[in-house]
Amino acid sequence: MKKVLSTFLFLLCATTLATEYVVVGVSGFGTRKPENAWQPSAAHDLLPTMGKIYSQHKIVHYAKTAELQEIVDEFECNEGKQQRDDLKLIVLVNSWGSGKGHKLAQMYKKQCGQLAEAFYIVDGVKKPIGPFKKKILANSCYNIYQRKGAVRGNKIKGCENINLTSECDVLGYGGVKCHIHAEWTGGQHFADHMRENYLFN
Repeated sequence: MKKVLSTFLFLLCATTLATEYVVVGVSGFGTRKPENAWQPSAAHDLLPTMGKIYSQHKIVHYAKTAELQEIVDEFECNEGKQQRDDLKLIVLVNSWGSGKGHKLAQMYKKQCGQLAEAFYIVDGVKKPIGPFKKKILANSCYNIYQRKGAVRGNKIKGCENINLTSECDVLGYGGVKCHIHAEWTGGQHFADHMRENYLFN
């Protein structure tokens, strides 16, 4: 009986402390909040919905600081320390969403003393226009970009980088069309990577 009780308590503790993820998708230019969207966003539409997800948030590139704070509050941080050891942060951003996702990671680091577990960037663009190049505050950073036209991403130091420019050349895509191709191709690749490496491993 003692052995059965010990095993039960061990399994209960293991289940209680199992890591789950707060998953955030930040859309780029041309998108609105999900309830009144007029243009689809890979950062929203492809964001995983199953697996070890504690909560999911779909925000836009113009999200208010209060919206970011609501996400950070889920980690129950106090004096620079995270109280919820069972939660980790994953962020997927596209285009203009890069800056807002970066701000979320900064707030999380400052208030909780933690780096995002994973940060995915799809053809990051800074406002008003130009490649997003800031250092990412994350344990793992993944970046897919292309270099055609004015609206384009860039290789980011400290990230695993994939350049889709040659793929656009083969497909005959230039400028904005290549940017959109990167958004959906990169968004799908990263959603699959997130599932395989974090949500279902």
